[in-house]
Amino acid sequence: MNSVTYKQLLRGNLNFRRLWIGQLISELGTWFSFIAELGTVGMLSGSPLATMALLVSRLLPVLFIAPFAGVLVDRASRKKVLIAMDLARAIIALGFLTAGVGGPLWFIILCSGMMSASTTFFEAAKNASIANMVTRDEMLTANILMFSTRFLQLTLGAALGGVTAARFGYKAAFIINSLSFIASAVFIWLIPDPVMRRREQPAAEIETGAESMASPSSGPSSGNRFLIEVREGLAYIWATPFVRAVIIVNVTWALGGGMNNLIFDRLSRHQFVTGAADRGDWNMAVLTTAAGLGLFIGMMLARRAGMWAANERRAAHFIGWSLLVHGLIFAASAFTHSLIMVAVCVAVSRLILGAEFGLQETLVMRVVPDLYRGRVFTTDRALELSTMALSMLIAGPMLTRVNPMLMMVVSGLLSASPGAWWLISMRLRTFSVPSHAIRDPDPVAT
Repeated sequence: MNSVTYKQLLRGNLNFRRLWIGQLISELGTWFSFIAELGTVGMLSGSPLATMALLVSRLLPVLFIAPFAGVLVDRASRKKVLIAMDLARAIIALGFLTAGVGGPLWFIILCSGMMSASTTFFEAAKNASIANMVTRDEMLTANILMFSTRFLQLTLGAALGGVTAARFGYKAAFIINSLSFIASAVFIWLIPDPVMRRREQPAAEIETGAESMASPSSGPSSGNRFLIEVREGLAYIWATPFVRAVIIVNVTWALGGGMNNLIFDRLSRHQFVTGAADRGDWNMAVLTTAAGLGLFIGMMLARRAGMWAANERRAAHFIGWSLLVHGLIFAASAFTHSLIMVAVCVAVSRLILGAEFGLQETLVMRVVPDLYRGRVFTTDRALELSTMALSMLIAGPMLTRVNPMLMMVVSGLLSASPGAWWLISMRLRTFSVPSHAIRDPDPVAT
């Protein structure tokens, strides 16, 4: 799979560079805020069920918002959606400050839910736009750079957020987060609207089975049109075996991955605390930083993985074995009984997952036509996050009775299971990686 270097991409593609810088700033603020939000809920309640409610509030809205987001970004100006959601999130971020003036716990959870809903629209528009802003040779590098810097920001934001929470309190983190969204909106405003949408879809990118899908047409009322477009997106997914398999893998992974933050929070605030004055913020920052650092390094290695996956068989095996091994390593971390060793295992597990995700996301982006891209990505994300919410709802009460180390084993084995399913399905030829997702098309005279 051919791909340009990071330097070539950032030097040669001004519009992508603007989008990337905007996310670089906003993601740092997001992870600053995440540590502060967990600490605020712990301060107001102290119950793991309250932490569970906060985390579920970040996931559950996606299930209801995603269908609207997918249709909107396939229909409307993606630039306007991105800017509007950045400004909305800047306002919502300030809502967390009410905790310092007697604001109730339920309002903090509500703000978290509204932030998640706004982010769903933003991510749908961003993911649908990237493939149109870059060339085919830039696509893998762009995905790696976009997601790897997100995970780097998770690492830096979690670490700095832990320090900020310990020294300056939570208000500073919430204000920084709000300002970061405004900065992101400024950079996106500089991007021309037309570059975020494909003029026409190359026939080579449409997989067999998708040709029969009808294009949006005028006629029905807007309400009926919306339902028709949702059904068209779902029909495309069902008719495209590879895309369907990727979504199944992501949803199955979420059964185990969804409970990770709850497990980290329980380990940080109970298992590894050093005294009565220790609120566990630093422990949480260590585990979150380890996860982010592993994902960042893994994403940076995804370009090499893409070069190695030079054919359909290699790409398929890389996805399956990566998912299987990363889950087993995560499960094994439960037997270390040390914060540092758990953090190391988490980092290695996430390194493998990051490399797999970078390749997987690029393959899907190459396969799905622009006409369906917003709906496919939001459907995938909605089902994944909804499953994560279900995982949390189950794990939250269990963590009040079960040792969190045992829950790490459960989480790891569940996260490994989609890798086993993928490898078995490939062996049975249930689906395959499309050739045009891997091989670059022969040049044709225009």
